Amino acid sequence: MKHFVSITGCVTMFILSCGQQRKPADATVPQADTAAAVAAEAKPSSARPVHWSYTEEGGPAGWAGLSPVYAACGNGKSQSPINILSNTGKGSPAWTLEYKTTKLRIAHHEQVDELINNGHTIQVTPEPGSSLNYGGKVYQLKQFHFHTPSEHTIDGKHAPMEIHFVHQADDQRLVVVGVLVKEGKHNANVDQLIKYLPNAVGEKKTHDSVNIDIALHVPKELWAYHYIGSLTTPPCTENVQWMVLRKYVEMDKAQIEAFSSRLKQNNRPTQPLNERALTLDDITSK
Repeated sequence: MKHFVSITGCVTMFILSCGQQRKPADATVPQADTAAAVAAEAKPSSARPVHWSYTEEGGPAGWAGLSPVYAACGNGKSQSPINILSNTGKGSPAWTLEYKTTKLRIAHHEQVDELINNGHTIQVTPEPGSSLNYGGKVYQLKQFHFHTPSEHTIDGKHAPMEIHFVHQADDQRLVVVGVLVKEGKHNANVDQLIKYLPNAVGEKKTHDSVNIDIALHVPKELWAYHYIGSLTTPPCTENVQWMVLRKYVEMDKAQIEAFSSRLKQNNRPTQPLNERALTLDDITSK
């Protein structure tokens, strides 16, 4: 089943100041930030990346000091996550979201030495075909993963969980769609994921007979907060576009605990917005 969504309006999960005319996606990225530069910035000089964590020792406050490659975690001016104000003004981009069905490939990573992969999380790697389109450029969905509690906050408040859908274009540029999860009614759509969640760090599972519809893991009402930020894990690479959906997904307490009991606390604290724009976009279904 295909799920088509066109995105119009004014932005979430990424930004500029309200009322300003927002430039096209690529215009926000410095010309020197080529695909090679992004890869070089994000790739540790050693084949073995420096270990980091969410605990006090090696935790977020000290990431920048662990390796020169992680310097942006400390001196970057466009870092993620951020606190989002619910009264953010509207913008006018044009996005199209197309998520499809995929066989289930799921893993519990401690640390992964790849730009598009986030360590210390449970990650689902879909089959090719799901994508996000903006300005004629296609960003392929590479993976989605989970944070407990949420990394982004709304008016200073965390949600119990946040799902990140990581997309990458051929030129290596990234767009991440964030979905906040709140406690509520039972969500039958995530039962298949929970059934096959890895129990141990490093465990990977592939289930060719299990199909999941990725579109069912995002809300139908797709208003989104948009801003320009970074990866939320080392090396904290910047020039990442964020789209944080305004509408929450509901899961019951037991379902949220199925993730949090495995992930513990794996959220980076919010970072200063500085002079970045934040807008709210109206995403409508076709």
